[in-house]
Amino acid sequence: MYKFFCNKKEDNHFVLNHELQMHFKVARIKNEEFLINYQNEFYKCIYIFPDRALILEKTNIDNEYPFKIYVALPLIKQSNFEIALQKITELGVSEIYPFVSQYTDKTNLKILDKKERYLKIIKEAAQQSFRNKIPILHELKSFDEIISLPIDNKFLAYEKVKNLPLTDIQKDILFIVGPEGGFNLLEIKKAKEKNVKIVSLTKSILRAETAIIYMLSRLKI
Repeated sequence: MYKFFCNKKEDNHFVLNHELQMHFKVARIKNEEFLINYQNEFYKCIYIFPDRALILEKTNIDNEYPFKIYVALPLIKQSNFEIALQKITELGVSEIYPFVSQYTDKTNLKILDKKERYLKIIKEAAQQSFRNKIPILHELKSFDEIISLPIDNKFLAYEKVKNLPLTDIQKDILFIVGPEGGFNLLEIKKAKEKNVKIVSLTKSILRAETAIIYMLSRLKI
């Protein structure tokens, strides 16, 4: 069944914007039922040409975790950054914090100019993966700001520690992964002072986009 996000409701109809109308045209949706996500809830609907969706019933669908998942994602190569945004959205992340640290490749700062593109990637990934909520993409933060976020459970992946694996998690959590050069010792020291737990992932060194997918895979459903 097709699933779409919509932000305008009038009585027992949703109003479809131009983008949604084009989706319906391409998908050749006519008489079949589909789902509209409005304010994080799903409604079963049928299409009323050209720009309305008639509400048949509200559903009880809830595909979100019962806790919030925050991800601190370093500025990396744009193509890899986009892959990470797509996959972490599919895996249930609530909020995304791009950040810079000591070893961040500063030439990657230019990828910040593509925010509208990233928001579209996140929305499409949320829609495709049947999410109730579209993750929030925050403005750029520094490493110090990331480790100071008011979140009790913070985990940082660091390749130089051993035998400190992630355990199953069932509460609000922040996952932090580093850029290609990793983190320096001062950053690790600062993180520990902020009660950030330093963890190891695999025996091999992972790219940032792989590391964050691995960490999210450890969440307990």
